[in-house]
Amino acid sequence: MNFTDLEKIMSSKGIHSLADIARHLSATPQAVSNWKSRNQVPYHIVSKLNVTKSQTDKIPNTDFSETATLSDVLLVLAEQIKIIITIPLIMVFLTFTYTQFIQKPLYESKATVLFPESKSSNFGGLAGLASQFGVNIPQSARADLSSPFLFPELLRSRTFAEKIIFKEFFTKKLNRKTPLIDILSSEVFTGDERSSASISAAISSLNNMIDLEQDTYSNFSIIKIKSPEPQLSKELADVVLFELEQLNRFFKSQNVIEKTGFIEQRISSVQKELKVSELNLKNFNEKNRQVSSPALQLELDRLDREVEIQKGIYLTLKQQLELAKIEEVQEASIVQILDRPQISLSASNKNIKMNIGIAFIFGVLISILFSFSRSFLKNADIAERKKIRKIKIFIKRKFLGLILDRRISGIFSLTLIVFSPFYF
Repeated sequence: MNFTDLEKIMSSKGIHSLADIARHLSATPQAVSNWKSRNQVPYHIVSKLNVTKSQTDKIPNTDFSETATLSDVLLVLAEQIKIIITIPLIMVFLTFTYTQFIQKPLYESKATVLFPESKSSNFGGLAGLASQFGVNIPQSARADLSSPFLFPELLRSRTFAEKIIFKEFFTKKLNRKTPLIDILSSEVFTGDERSSASISAAISSLNNMIDLEQDTYSNFSIIKIKSPEPQLSKELADVVLFELEQLNRFFKSQNVIEKTGFIEQRISSVQKELKVSELNLKNFNEKNRQVSSPALQLELDRLDREVEIQKGIYLTLKQQLELAKIEEVQEASIVQILDRPQISLSASNKNIKMNIGIAFIFGVLISILFSFSRSFLKNADIAERKKIRKIKIFIKRKFLGLILDRRISGIFSLTLIVFSPFYF
């Protein structure tokens, strides 16, 4: 074999320089230079090339730089079968161990409730009468804290949370009834030594335990309570429903009291105006026994109309006052409960089958990606290996330079010195 044929064979493998040829054939650069000058390759080198070529022909090409076929993909998967089996098994084992023994269980208790729609204002009769005089009174109910559509915000309010965190609940951890703030903070307080920070932390923990899901197509909503104990979740859900209704009823009674006070004030004022109108009509009739002239008749009609108007306003206000008093003493439930809270039999955050399935799929994907990367690095040509080697060298050098470079160290030191007053 002449040296020209050897160069063609080496070029097909991505080897071009004499030094690379010598390294690939385990020879010295001087020997390769002598082969080139004589244009002849020794027999033992030719036999080595033939052996290498025969071994290469037995193994299909796994270089994915060209178009890969299905057989190439299956070959890589078969070659890396240990990795493909090992990584998913490890992922499944770690997921099962974490879910079964490490992850803290949370038990969920939920209630399905119906929040009524906002009712229209009860000033219907008064609004109709006022509209005759050009006074516009809105028919729809104004938004206030008693409005049912504000229940989600009410559940997450600090006022609502403070009514619950100081109530006592039974916990298996202490085997006795304990204020909820002590359960959430894992500390036992005595007297009034609870700080505002501990109260805020307990309120934040309580808000994380309460979840409200609303159906956009109906008025049904689901209140979910999650806690480390099933009995605690059920008791807390019952208390949440009770306090929600009580707090809403409190705001509603406040609105009714304000409405009653306003109506009573208006009744007193209208009653005085009605008495004045009736007195004016009485004096006119006493002075004019016979109404014969048009001017007197017009004056009489005006006085009669004023009395009728005051009577109408007075009667409407009296009706609204009675309705407000009925609403004030009304004890009907505002929140209608379809399904009451129940004790959960299993943890809601532990789904071993689903977690294992996700871990297995994720492990298979990682193992396949790792297998193709490993196969590519293993079967890459000399040029690709050189690039990868250079990448490793550059990363190592740059990291060392980042640590040892005085300019970078000076920039970091100057930055720390400038901003140190904010820390000290």
